[in-house]
Amino acid sequence: MKITKLIFPGIALLFLSMAALAQNAPVKGKIAVINTTVFQEKIAEFKAKIDALNKQFEPRVRDLEQLGQRIQQLENTIQNGRGGTLTPAKIAELTEQLEGLKREYQRKGEDLQVEGTKAREQALQPVSTKLERFAKDYTARKGITILFDLANAVNANMIVWYDPKLDVTDDFIAEYNKANPSATASANPPKPQ
Repeated sequence: MKITKLIFPGIALLFLSMAALAQNAPVKGKIAVINTTVFQEKIAEFKAKIDALNKQFEPRVRDLEQLGQRIQQLENTIQNGRGGTLTPAKIAELTEQLEGLKREYQRKGEDLQVEGTKAREQALQPVSTKLERFAKDYTARKGITILFDLANAVNANMIVWYDPKLDVTDDFIAEYNKANPSATASANPPKPQ
């Protein structure tokens, strides 16, 4: 699934580039790169949504971690008890408990993964849509004809090297945050370190 997410943007960019080159008139404009991997931390609206999701799911993640610790402790008890400190009946009883805890851990982990993914998609879809629209406006204002997403382009082996002067990430983020202030981010300014 990740591979297709990386390949399709690359193919689309390749076709767009070829279509632009196939026209009779020379293409005017700039090529730029943007690093979308930093959006989660630097786009205030995006960060606020991620922080809210983390807070929402934190108790369940903590419960799952505690269940994992109980499983590890029980495994250690069984392993140490095999040296003769536990009877075979007690080892069998503890092993049965361990298998039940492992099934519970797996089920809760899968449920958490499914619900977390769904909640993330629902929370971030509006921001993603706004980012797409903003990127179109941004590139038009800046005269950018091709904007490469560094994360996808590098992972798809489309970019081996680029001049750092082409990176518009910081400017894009600053303009986006200015145009789309996050109520949560402005209510909770970062604490000085």
